Amino acid sequence: MKPITILSLSLLISPMVIAEPVVIYDSGYTQPLVHPPSNQQLRATSSKNHHVNLPRVPVVTPTMSPGKVFSRPIHHPYLSNPIFIVGYDMISLSWLQEHKEKLKQNHAIGIAVNVQTEQQVKQLQQAAGGLEITPVPGTKVAKQLTLEHYPVLISSTLIEQ
Repeated sequence: MKPITILSLSLLISPMVIAEPVVIYDSGYTQPLVHPPSNQQLRATSSKNHHVNLPRVPVVTPTMSPGKVFSRPIHHPYLSNPIFIVGYDMISLSWLQEHKEKLKQNHAIGIAVNVQTEQQVKQLQQAAGGLEITPVPGTKVAKQLTLEHYPVLISSTLIEQ
């Protein structure tokens, strides 16, 4: 290859190599890196304990209450594990005890939308046979899935009680 050909190819390719990346989506929380972190900085950061104990309760969801849920099909293929929604009430406690084996078999993820204390969360977990149940406000989920009542089990294809 001639030196002129190599030179012209390198001039054509070099702007592409140093070009800025094309941003396809920016959440608004993106921050540029001033300098890439060194390996030592990365190791120091990963060894720190970033666990923060935030107060988890009370959680209140005024748009949801214990009651009857009619089964209906849905289409949410991105939902890899079923989710169950409960509150601290007799209906939810009975429902958890009755369905705990099914919930365990399906690796269901539990959320408590109406719970006042950590002790109530622990009682819900005991009724569910030790499954993890996290207190989370359910207003957005209720709106997205047009839910008014719980306990409920939500899979990628079905809402059922």
